Amino acid sequence: MKLLKWIKTGIVGAAILISTTAAAQDGTRPLHITLDDAVRIALGDNPTIKVADMEIRRVDYSKKSAWYALIPNVEGTAQYAKYLKPATMSLAGMLIELPTDFNATAGLSASLPLFAPALWHNIKLTTLEMQSAVEKARASRITLRNEVEKAYYNILVAQDSYKTLQDGYALAKQNMETAKKAYDLGLVAAYDYLSAEVQVKNLEPTLLQTENGIEQAKMYLKVLIGIDAVLAIEVTNTLADFEANIVTMGSLDELLLENNSDLRQLDIQKKQLDRSLLLQRSQRIPTFAAFANYTYAGTGNKAGYSFMDPTQWNPATTSWFSQGLIGGFQLNVPITSIFTLSAKEKQLKIQRTALGIQRGYARDGLRVQAVSALNNMNKAVQQVDAAKQSVELSDTAYSIASKRYENGMGTILELQNAALAVTQAKLSYHQAISDYLSSKADLEKLLGVEPTELREIETIN
Repeated sequence: MKLLKWIKTGIVGAAILISTTAAAQDGTRPLHITLDDAVRIALGDNPTIKVADMEIRRVDYSKKSAWYALIPNVEGTAQYAKYLKPATMSLAGMLIELPTDFNATAGLSASLPLFAPALWHNIKLTTLEMQSAVEKARASRITLRNEVEKAYYNILVAQDSYKTLQDGYALAKQNMETAKKAYDLGLVAAYDYLSAEVQVKNLEPTLLQTENGIEQAKMYLKVLIGIDAVLAIEVTNTLADFEANIVTMGSLDELLLENNSDLRQLDIQKKQLDRSLLLQRSQRIPTFAAFANYTYAGTGNKAGYSFMDPTQWNPATTSWFSQGLIGGFQLNVPITSIFTLSAKEKQLKIQRTALGIQRGYARDGLRVQAVSALNNMNKAVQQVDAAKQSVELSDTAYSIASKRYENGMGTILELQNAALAVTQAKLSYHQAISDYLSSKADLEKLLGVEPTELREIETIN
């Protein structure tokens, strides 16, 4: 399954890379990105994810290193010593120079732990360290997915708001043209025309500000997903595309919080403290190991007269001999170190108790956040329904106000208020959808929904 996911991710990544390269070569054509594309690109190119994956590889090597401690440890040694000044020997009151020229030794030793509980606990600790690294990488992916989704939604709400403001600007200009015609015919006072023109001018700075907000939101998304800042991008969705996903959620099941990455990391930390405590206790236990040692040595003598018989000349000689192969067992019994180990055990027990309190506090806080996000989602559902009705009513009210003004029965203020109500209703509608999607993204982060799933929360009922 993992291989299949990697293949799919590779195909998608290659397609996106080709599109990105083509878009970079043609500066006039922006890169079109969906929400799923943005998340996939970020998971592949974001530096935080790359660092987390490298940490997993580092811990994997640490785990292998711990296992290597169980295999026989073989070491070879060699030494060569040259006499820079002849060695001397005192014999019958005489100082005699020895013909020794050099000494050389070579050895081979091997050891194998037969009973060492600390080694097994250390291996278990590296296994937990690997779990911690994997969970931290998972947390990084979940957090990044949350940030990318919310950045994408910010672009959508900014773009939809900009389109709504453009529609409002068009209505304001239409009102201005209607007032101008009535003024030219002498049906209304100059105030109506000037008031309508002021409303048009007041909307222009807001349009420019919203347009700038869209570019800033896109820039932030490009930073998150690792796309070149100079590359133009276009999101292919609107907030209305996600309206079908807006549903009222039920109560929150507390068991769902067990997948929260913060809680899972605290659980792993508790297991690490438990294992560290066992490791400290195991160091009180004697260790038993087997060993073997083989040494080969040699001595070289210079040519010269024998000090035993000055008339006899001895040629240069080199003698090599073996000190033999020895083997046996070694027992190490800790005695005075148990006092230090006892103090360390007490430290670990205090840390474990404090961690339990911290986890309970964190769980309560996460539950409050999850319930708040769930309530915000349900509140946003009601706001979306109310905003949709408000849009329909405001459109009807504007049509009535426009007819009344054209027939000379209404005022310019009534017409402007009706147009403003249409714009505000549409903005509220878009904001309500954005609030629901942002709260949903936060809830998924709290519940620890994997970013590779890219699915709705179906386990809440």
